[in-house]
Amino acid sequence: MTVLDLNDNESATITGMFATGGAGERLRALGFVRGSVVAVLGYSLFRSSVLLACGPVRLAVRRRLAQKIEVRV
Repeated sequence: MTVLDLNDNESATITGMFATGGAGERLRALGFVRGSVVAVLGYSLFRSSVLLACGPVRLAVRRRLAQKIEVRV
């Protein structure tokens, strides 16, 4: 299950982060690591991007990157 499978205002625990390169490093630096709780705050039109919350961080990511964040409810 990935972040895109969550509904608005639903949260889950990150079980795997498979983003590589600069995007992956940025996400890990912002606290998107295994064991952290991530919440979906909302989706854009056609779910092309998603607004995520992880602790005090609010971050909008595109669909392709969101598919690389695996979660467990």
